[in-house]
Amino acid sequence: MARVLLIDKDPALCQEVRRALLPLEVEVFVASTGGRGLESFQQHRPDLVLLDVDLPDIGGVDVCRSIRSASPLPVLFLSARDDDRDVIAGLDAGADWYLVKPVAARVLQSRVAAALRHRGRARPERAPVERYGDLVIDRVAVDVTLRGRRLSLARSERMLLFALSAAPDQVFSRADLMAVIGETDAEANPRNVDSCVKRLRLKLGESRSAPGFIETVRGRGYRFRVRQDGGTDG
Repeated sequence: MARVLLIDKDPALCQEVRRALLPLEVEVFVASTGGRGLESFQQHRPDLVLLDVDLPDIGGVDVCRSIRSASPLPVLFLSARDDDRDVIAGLDAGADWYLVKPVAARVLQSRVAAALRHRGRARPERAPVERYGDLVIDRVAVDVTLRGRRLSLARSERMLLFALSAAPDQVFSRADLMAVIGETDAEANPRNVDSCVKRLRLKLGESRSAPGFIETVRGRGYRFRVRQDGGTDG
């Protein structure tokens, strides 16, 4: 049975998509945020991804880039945005199709069925490994090594690193990263993000006073910095 990963924050839309795909007899996994979507992608190894542009943490375009860096599987945007710039950004990020909501059930069925029939044919296999100097991130194997040594990262630390590195130089606010590390309760403390960053930096051999990959942007949040030669700016 083929597996489809749907990443969309709208529960009603997710139910509609599930119903639309019933005749295809596929298994559908749903994630409501970009961070959870990337985690589900790593866990379930889907055959196709349906993806919204507007997500509450990581933008859909950046999620698409991250998925595309690890796999040639078909990616289809389902978005309410119909501006040419959004469509071009989605396709440039590696998506195979861009459909504007609302999409008729039969149209969605047809597109998904065609994508599943032809999955893997259009794109050459790409290495799932990203190298940033001495830091190596393997999103498919869910593995991180530094100077050849495998890092033992907690789930929150790994998801934070994966989210930041999926969009180098993009600043993520604490609110963005709270969703990534699973701090979604109303009483969750934003400072938990700072603690997670501190632990991750320690394992990467850096600190706030001596930043490497993880840079603090005062008053805004954090970002992942990469030099042109593949190392870090720090």
